[in-house]
Amino acid sequence: MRWATLVSPNDARLNEQSVDPQELLLAQLMTVRLVLLQDNHINLDSDDWESLLAWLDLKVPESARDSRRASDYRPALKRWLKRATTSVSPDDDISCLLVQLVEHIGELLQLSDAERDLLIIAWLRLRHHPMNPVLSGIESSRAPKTLSMLLGHSGESILQGLSSTGRLHMLGLLGDKPLRFHDLEDAISSGSLLDSLAPLATEALAKAECASLKELVSTRLMSLCPPLPKGNYSLSSFDAVPLRQLLMDYLRQALAQRRHGANVLIHGQPGVGKTELVKTLASHLNVPLYGVPSCERDHQPLSPSKRLGRYGVVQQLLQQQPALVMFDEIEDVMTDEEALPKGWTNQQLERNPVPGIWVSNSVRWLDPAYQRRFDLIIEVKASTGPQARSRFQVMLADIPITHSARSRLAEQPWMTPALAQQLGRISGLLNEKAPLRNEQHLECLLSDRLQAQGMSPEGSLLRDNVPEPATGMPAYELGWLNTTPSLEHIIKRLQRRGRGRLCLHGLPGSGKTAMAAHLAKQLGRELITAHASSLMDKFVGGTEEKIAELFRRACEKKAVLLLDEIDSLLMSRDGAQQSWEISHTNELLVQLENFNGILLATTNRHDSLDRAVMRRFDLKVAFHPLAPKQLRSLLKTVLPKRDHARLAAIPDHNMAQRRLTPGNVRTALDQLDLRGLPVRFNTLMEALAQEERQQQGSKGPLGFV
Repeated sequence: MRWATLVSPNDARLNEQSVDPQELLLAQLMTVRLVLLQDNHINLDSDDWESLLAWLDLKVPESARDSRRASDYRPALKRWLKRATTSVSPDDDISCLLVQLVEHIGELLQLSDAERDLLIIAWLRLRHHPMNPVLSGIESSRAPKTLSMLLGHSGESILQGLSSTGRLHMLGLLGDKPLRFHDLEDAISSGSLLDSLAPLATEALAKAECASLKELVSTRLMSLCPPLPKGNYSLSSFDAVPLRQLLMDYLRQALAQRRHGANVLIHGQPGVGKTELVKTLASHLNVPLYGVPSCERDHQPLSPSKRLGRYGVVQQLLQQQPALVMFDEIEDVMTDEEALPKGWTNQQLERNPVPGIWVSNSVRWLDPAYQRRFDLIIEVKASTGPQARSRFQVMLADIPITHSARSRLAEQPWMTPALAQQLGRISGLLNEKAPLRNEQHLECLLSDRLQAQGMSPEGSLLRDNVPEPATGMPAYELGWLNTTPSLEHIIKRLQRRGRGRLCLHGLPGSGKTAMAAHLAKQLGRELITAHASSLMDKFVGGTEEKIAELFRRACEKKAVLLLDEIDSLLMSRDGAQQSWEISHTNELLVQLENFNGILLATTNRHDSLDRAVMRRFDLKVAFHPLAPKQLRSLLKTVLPKRDHARLAAIPDHNMAQRRLTPGNVRTALDQLDLRGLPVRFNTLMEALAQEERQQQGSKGPLGFV
C-alpha cells in the first residue's frame, strides 16, 4: 500500500461483478413477483422502495415520494413486469449458468424440484443484494404460501424443503435455523455448503464452458471431504485387533454387494493407530478413503452440523463408486448441542450407500440408539507384540539413548505409534554425545506426560525395574516361605485350574510379592502389578474406571493380577466417611466377583478389610516369619562357610523366638554393604537384631545368643 492511495483516493466506483443477463433478469422477476404477491402485506420503507426501483432502472413516481405503501409503487412494478416478460417465452427453460449449476447439484445430491428452486432463490439472494430488503419484508407466516405461489410447488413440498429434516438444511445448503425464521430472508438464508459453492457461479461465468459445469460442481463438492493418503502398515501390524480380518471381510462384502447402511465403529485411546488402521483397510481393499475434515481450508473449525452435512454430501457423490468414508472424532459431533437431530443421524447410519467407518476415542458416551446401528464395534489397543516392538524400535532409532533404554522404551505397554513419532521429532534436540543425560530428560518428560494422562507407572521408564539383588542374597526359593496353608500344592492347583483368587497377608518382607512373581513365571504368564496408590483418582468416578480397566486388561492378557497393599483401597465400609469411599469398595467387589483369572491381593492388615471383600477370595494365605529350620537354611546360604559352625551352635528354641522374614535378611545385607562391613556372623546377627528391634518397635536388647 502507498500513501497516495489514501491521500488521493480514486473516486471511481469499483466495477460490479459481471453477471449473466438472464440471471439478473431471473433475480429481478422473482423479486417483483414476490412484491406483487404480497398486496399491501410487505414491510418496506421509502429507502427500500427507492433502491428496488433503481435496481430495476425505474424512477420513483412523484406521487410515491417518501411513501411506504406498496399500492403507490404497484403500477410501476406491473408496467416493468409486462415489459420484461415480453422477451421471455413461457415454454422455454431458464438457461442461465446459475440454474444449470443448481440442476447439476440437484442431480448429484438427489434434490427434489422444489428443493432445487428453493436453492436457486437462496443462491440469487447471495449474488443480488437488492433482493434482501424485499425478502426481509415478507413475514414468516406468509413465507411458505408465498414461495408456493411463486415457484408453483405445493405448500407441503415447500415446508419439507425448509424443514429441519429436509435435505437442504441437512446438507448445509440452507441456514442453521429452519422454521425459526422471522421473515423470508431468514427462511432461505444460505448454509455452509452453499457458501462454499457460491464462487462457482462466478468461476463458471468466467470460463463459459457449459460442458464442464457438472465436472466443476462434482470436483468442488468432492473437495469438501478430500481423499486420505494410503496406509503405511500391513494388516498384521495391528496384532492388538484380533477381529481385523473379520473387519476386512465385512467391508469387502459390503462393497461387493453395494449394501446400504454398512457402518463400523472403531474406538480406542488416542495415539493407538485407529486412523492408520482405517487407511490400511482401504489400501488392502484397493479403494479410495475419504475423510470428513474438522476444519475449513483456512483452518476455521467446522461446526457439528457442518461436518455431518459434509458426510451426507460425500455419501451421495460416491454412491456409484467403490469407496470408504471415515468420520473421525465423532464424540465432538454426536454429543454436541448443535449436532443434527438424532432422527436424521440415525437415518444416515441406516441409509448410507457407501460403507462408513466412524472413529472415536471412547464409546461410553455414545447413545444406545446410535450403538445398535453399527454392525461392528471394534476397539483398537496399543500393539505390544513382537511386530509392534520392532516397529517402535525403528521409529525410536534416531533418539540418542542407550540400546537397552531404547529397547525398554519400545516394550512399554503405554507406547503408541503417535508417541513414538513425537519422541522421534524431538530427537534432534538431544545431545548425541550424552545418552545417559538424554535418558534422564526423557524420563522426566515421559513421567510428566503419563501423570497428565492419569497413569502412574511404577519404577523407571527406561531401565528394568528389577531391583539389584543385595550383596550375598541368594536367588528366590519357595522353601523359604512359611505360609498357612503350604504354597507348594496351591501353585500346582492354580496351574491346573488357571483361575483362583488369593489374599496374601502377613508381615512386610515375608515374601508375598515375590510369590506372585514366582507364580507368574511358573505359569508362563505376564504379571500385572497394581498398587492402591496408582488406582486412586482425584476425580469422582475416576478410581472406579481405573479398577475396571485394570481387570479388563488382566483378563484380556490372561495375566496374573497382583493388587499390592489392597488394604489402602479397601478399608471396611463401616468406617467410610464419604460415599465415594464406599463406591471404591463396591466396584472392586463387582470385579472380584466376575474375575475368572488368577488374582493375588497382598495386605499387611487383613483385619481392616471389608468382610464382603474377604468372602470374595477363594483362599486366604497367611505369611509367617521364617521357621527355625528355614531361617537357619537361609542364613547358612548367606554366611561364609567358616561361620557355619557358629550358626549351627545356636539352639533351636532361640531361633524359634526370632520373628524374621526374607525381607529382613535382604535389608540387613544391604545395610552391611552400605556401611562397608563384611558379611560375617557377628555383623549379620547384629544387623538382624536391629531389624527385628525396629520391626517390633522395641528398644530392649534382642539377639540370637
